[in-house]
Formats: sequence, structure tokens, C-alpha cells
Amino acid sequence: MQDQKITSSKKSTQAEFKALVIKLVILIATVRISIALFEDFFAPNLGLRHNHILIGETMATIVVSFIVITSIRGVLKRAPTKIPAHLIASISFFSIIIISLIASLILLYIWGVSPQTILVGGGVAAIVVGLGVSTIVGNILSGALMLTTFPAKIGDSIYIVNDNVHGTIEEISALYTKINTADGTEYIVPNSAIIQGNVRLIKEEPLRTLLPYVEGDKIELSNGSEKFSGVVTKITSRFTTILDSDKEIIVANRSILEGTSIIIKKSKTAST
Repeated sequence: MQDQKITSSKKSTQAEFKALVIKLVILIATVRISIALFEDFFAPNLGLRHNHILIGETMATIVVSFIVITSIRGVLKRAPTKIPAHLIASISFFSIIIISLIASLILLYIWGVSPQTILVGGGVAAIVVGLGVSTIVGNILSGALMLTTFPAKIGDSIYIVNDNVHGTIEEISALYTKINTADGTEYIVPNSAIIQGNVRLIKEEPLRTLLPYVEGDKIELSNGSEKFSGVVTKITSRFTTILDSDKEIIVANRSILEGTSIIIKKSKTAST
């Protein structure tokens, strides 16, 4: 039954992408045809020159690119939960890069600027602009490397050597990586700092895999003078929830692994 739901979700996602492609093709064709008709039949009567049309085409290209990127990210957000978050982030990241490059080439074509002209005549400007955006470009390239070659992926448990803290990679975007630490702190780290080694990350085993119990086990918890006994109902990357009669006890996984809280696992034979 579960496999049927997963298959159905995947087919639904594929159908969404096909419908999205058709809608975007119709949108782009409609915009191009509308601009051409406007320039031929309406612009002369309104006193608009060719430069005005170019500005309109530029704005239309930027808007359409934004719509395409937003639509793709929207479909990816509705993707089945069985699809790895890292794969979704990679598709989203590279779709933004590819669409931005295509939009840039279209804008160059609209304004009649050839790449050779930029390379030959825009050397000084390119240097000035390059110095200004080098940090941003560096982070974007680092983000691409992290999504494709970095051993740690979204959802992995990692150890931040610089600050001596443990956490989980929550997000890898074009510019930064978001890490949620075990104490609830949210780290925003530039991708270039990770790739260059200024911030060192070490991949480690998730805490939940190191715990001496699984969901459904009956355990006894001793924490100083307090004792609790119940069934493990939920295990997350940071906490364990134990149902003791009508009470829910939430314990930090790290306190168990460090020995602050002592766990006695009851055998199923003894409990029956």
C-alpha cells in the first residue's frame, strides 16, 4: 500500500512537471508574439521607439525568468518526501543557474551585444564588476561544489570543529549553508568558508542511530532523583519522547549518550 502511494506521488510530480513545461512554453510564446505584434501595429501610433521596445523585452525576460524559477521551486516543494532533500536542493540550485544563464544570453541577443564585444571591449569593466561580485560568485561556485562533491548532504549530522558543536545540515542554498545545532542554535555559514576550510565540518553518525533503543521499546529512565518508565513513542535527531502513563517525557539524546540520563531497556519477555 505504501509503495503504491509513493509511486502515485512520483507520477503526480512528473505530471506536474509536464504541465509546467507546457504552461511555460505557452507563456513564453505568448509574450514573444505579443511584443512583436505590439511593436509592429501599436508602437508607431504611440510614438514609441525601438529602444522602448527593447526595455519592454528586457523587463519581460526578467519577469518570465522569475516565474519559471518560482514555478520549478514550487513543484519541487510539493515533491514526495521519499525524494532526498539534497537531490531536491541540487535540482533547484542548478535550475536557477541554468535559467539565469539562458536569460542573460537572451538579453545579450535582444540588445545586439555579442560575447566577443564584451570580452574585447569590456575588459576593464569586467575587472571592476568582477572584484565587486567575487564574493557572491565564490559562494555560488562553492554551493555547487557542496551539492555535487561535498561528502555531507542535507539531513546529515555534522561536527563543527571551529566551535566544538554538533548539528544537522538543514539547507544548502546558492550562497550559504544552514546548520541547526544540538542546542537549538541556527548557524548560517557562507559556502566559500566551508570549501576553503575556514569553517571545518566533519560528518558523523546521527545521534539517533547511536541510542540503545528504538521506537516502541519499553524503557526506564533515571535522571538523578527522578525515575520514569514508559514506551518510546518518537525519536528525532535531538530528542526522545517517552510516554509514561498519561505524561510525555522529552529527553535530549545527547544527555543519554553522555550518561547524564541512565536508560534501562526492558526486554519484551519481561514486560509480557
